[in-house]
Parts: sequence; C-alpha cells; structure tokens
Amino acid sequence: MMSKRVFRIWALPVVCAAFLIGSCSSDGDNGTGPAAVQPGQLAVAVTTSGTAGAAFQLLVTGADIANPVQVGANHQLYTAASGDTLRAAVIAQVSSGELLRFSVPDVNQASSYNVLLQEVAGSDNALLSTGSFSVSISQ
Repeated sequence: MMSKRVFRIWALPVVCAAFLIGSCSSDGDNGTGPAAVQPGQLAVAVTTSGTAGAAFQLLVTGADIANPVQVGANHQLYTAASGDTLRAAVIAQVSSGELLRFSVPDVNQASSYNVLLQEVAGSDNALLSTGSFSVSISQ
C-alpha cells in the first residue's frame, strides 16, 4: 500500500513537468509568440559588378502582390499583374539599387516572394548577360 502512495506522489510532479515542457516555445521567440502580421512594401533590388543596366524585365511571384511603384524619379515602370505573378519592366540606368517596390499583406513573409531577372539591356539597347546581375527582394 505504501509503494502505491509513494508512486502517486512522485508521479504527479513528473506529469506536470512534462506538460510544462511540452508547452514551452522552442522557436527562439522567448515566449512572445509569432511575429504580428505587418502589411507594407517589399523592394526588388539589383546589383552588378559590370556594366549598368538601362532596362530590366522582371518576373515577381508570391501571394497577394499589389500596387507596384517606381522608386526613382528617373525610373519608368510598366507592369502587368495576373494572380500571384507580377511582370515588370523598369527603364532606368542602374548598376546597384532598388528597381521597384510592391505592397504585400505581411512583410515578415518576404522569403515567400521570388524575383527572376528575365532580360536586361544596356543604354545602347543591346542585351546584357543576366548572369552578371543579381536581383533580390527585401524589406
């Protein structure tokens, strides 16, 4: 009889500890929970160590892309959107910097958006190698 009572007394703290450990966060957020949804804009940027591009044809994909805007006073932006795809042409002399911005429902999900540089031309309208350019999406 005594061994059953000792087991029950000892088992209760172990079971409680297991529930507490299971409910602890392990994602590094220090118990504050997931990041709040934050609507805003993401930027598409380009870099190259070679000749500056003067015209860029881009394909941006991701959920709920809206309101693409040019970023520079001398930039010209032409867009066509369909579903989760934005096709954009940016006319601007750029070797490094932002090409355009677009609105998204949550900037914390920037990694779920992709950009592809389809073509780039120099100031003489000759096509340049897309391999010498790097495009990225960031906040």
